[in-house]
Amino acid sequence: MTHPAQEYDVVIAGGGLAGRSLAYFLSREPGLSGARILIIDDAGERYPHRSLIYWHDDPLPLPLTPAATFTSLAVDAGPAQRVLPLERHRLCLTSSRAVFRCLDDVIDANPHITRLNAWVSRVRARADSVEVALSDGRLVTASHCFDSTLPLTGITAPLLMSGEVRRVRTAHESFDPSTATFMDFRSGEHHPVHFHCVLPISAREAVVEVTRIMPGKAPSPDFSFEQATSAYLREVWGASTFSLLSVERGSIPLGIRHRSSRGRHVRIGTPSGAVKATTGYGFTRILRQTQHIASTLATTGSPDAHRPSPRFRWYDRPVLKMWRHDPEHAVQFMRAAFTSGDADLVLDFLDERTTFAQERGLLGSMPVAMLLQPRLWI
Repeated sequence: MTHPAQEYDVVIAGGGLAGRSLAYFLSREPGLSGARILIIDDAGERYPHRSLIYWHDDPLPLPLTPAATFTSLAVDAGPAQRVLPLERHRLCLTSSRAVFRCLDDVIDANPHITRLNAWVSRVRARADSVEVALSDGRLVTASHCFDSTLPLTGITAPLLMSGEVRRVRTAHESFDPSTATFMDFRSGEHHPVHFHCVLPISAREAVVEVTRIMPGKAPSPDFSFEQATSAYLREVWGASTFSLLSVERGSIPLGIRHRSSRGRHVRIGTPSGAVKATTGYGFTRILRQTQHIASTLATTGSPDAHRPSPRFRWYDRPVLKMWRHDPEHAVQFMRAAFTSGDADLVLDFLDERTTFAQERGLLGSMPVAMLLQPRLWI
């Protein structure tokens, strides 16, 4: 059964971070104050609480108060850590709950925004409009559809980053609250390769994340995230006694193929490539993308879904292949990359905001020869 089409100015397919962020920024554009916006999402309970790590060197476009802010970055230099100061950037810890609350306060106060609990079955872009079909037969039309949904059948990715995040409290003072530990592989030669991040809340309390990167279709080896975290805290931090305050679990596909936009059907968020292919970081990248789209839609009537330079995909490709085929060499490469001496430049590079001249200098300090193996490019 079909229904008469309902008309909107903007349809947003997907109500996660990208969809909510776009609705938030559209609401804050004076030129779009009366725009009729529809958010289509069958979220239910599929947006569990997640800790979010992000960095920025200019004001964040959201009024967020982070749970912790760090002015130094400790990186794995082999047997010991190397602590690098952050001159321009600040590394921060927040939660998806805090972010969504901030976004929803603005979205829910806008009488022109409607939320619809449904899922999109088809999007058909025309020259001057877009038609969105829902699974129950309803149709909606709009000037533009911004789509952050993934295929209902799931996605295939060459790599899967999976991990667990534990908030722990140690019996004694163990952490420096000004310093975040980033990609620490000092947990012994365990299979599969895994690394830790440590974000202190206080001298005795921290968020400890253990992450592994595996081929997407590979069978999962016997591995205990809990045991890996306990061994890491004991052997690296000397914290043999600690209490567990909370646990989060999740996974991020790495290196997924970007889905292209077609006219007025514009991809945003993960399907558009906003999440960094080699690290899984995407929070501030998605904020910048959706803010830019809202701004250009308001000023020109035509959204500009800015895409980074294709050379960053060129950089990412051999690193992804290395993680897939030679993870031990990938560990050596990542250690060298993060101990280059300029933490701010490394974070800019991960954000794909560096110039070619800066990249040439940064790559000159890395073991680039590792990336020149033919099998990493074929």
